Amino acid sequence: MKPTNISGIFTALILAMFILSLFSGNVAAQEDSREKTVREQIENANEQYKIKKEKYENTRNQLNDARKLFEKAKRSIDAKNDKSDVRSNEELMDKAREYILKAIDHTEAQLQVMKNRLDNSENRGITASDATKIIDAHTAQLEDLKVKVNNATTIQEIRDTHKELAGIVAKINLETRYFIGTVLNQRIDNFINRADNVSAKVDDAIAKLEAQGKDATDLKAEAMDFKNKLEEAKDIQAKTIALFTTHSGFAADGTVTNEKDARDFLKQANELQRENIKKLKEAGRQLIDFGRDFRKLVGGHVKVNDEGDLEVNGGATTTLIGGPTATLTEED
Repeated sequence: MKPTNISGIFTALILAMFILSLFSGNVAAQEDSREKTVREQIENANEQYKIKKEKYENTRNQLNDARKLFEKAKRSIDAKNDKSDVRSNEELMDKAREYILKAIDHTEAQLQVMKNRLDNSENRGITASDATKIIDAHTAQLEDLKVKVNNATTIQEIRDTHKELAGIVAKINLETRYFIGTVLNQRIDNFINRADNVSAKVDDAIAKLEAQGKDATDLKAEAMDFKNKLEEAKDIQAKTIALFTTHSGFAADGTVTNEKDARDFLKQANELQRENIKKLKEAGRQLIDFGRDFRKLVGGHVKVNDEGDLEVNGGATTTLIGGPTATLTEED
């Protein structure tokens, strides 16, 4: 099973789309200085992420090149069918050593990408508190392994380091997916909370329209469909939180204690989170339909005032959301 890819599932934000479907671009102008500062921090973090990700891609290419050279040297020895050929054996050792070192570099680059995401102000403090310490510990392991590789004098010693590296990488991949799942859980929680706020304000907006003598029957049906999808998402989220509370195969700090149990746990968690995001996207589409029909019903006479409140025909106001955006995205 592939790990959850956080960047690819929600590129549009249903609450923001609802606001934007009702109004023009004036909502963005209501951001206060604090929100702008947060946005700048996020943009800076994303730029750093791009740099780390580029290094990760480069080390992967270097690893692929080193693997090809190693395999070529091995084929050459096999073709000669002479295991005592000193020069060929030395060349094979050199290529094998380079291959393992490039694999270690690539693994370290992967760790730095994850550490960058955990340091992102959007994610900071919502994962296991020891997550970055675990990453640093793995990095130290890898640096020690480089020493072993450089000091190896036989192919068997190289094989032993490769086996050790494979064990470290297996744990890193599981722990990475665990931390990503923790980040995504918090984002889903935040998203559901904001959607709850919008749900209440949708009811308020309908009540104000009815007070003006408008028929809001269709809007009520759309609002109910939205609420039903939201309740389904909440039920799925409760199951996911319960699963992460037991964190089978992982210690409380996110380190792997049993690889098989950890893989089974992550499979269940991944399926639940994907199902939940599907429900939230369905709720989002329902909310967009509500926004479109709402605007038709009021004839376009709707705006957001300086306090962030919704004004219908210049009358009573309804605050739909406490801020212009909410994020629920997945990370590379």
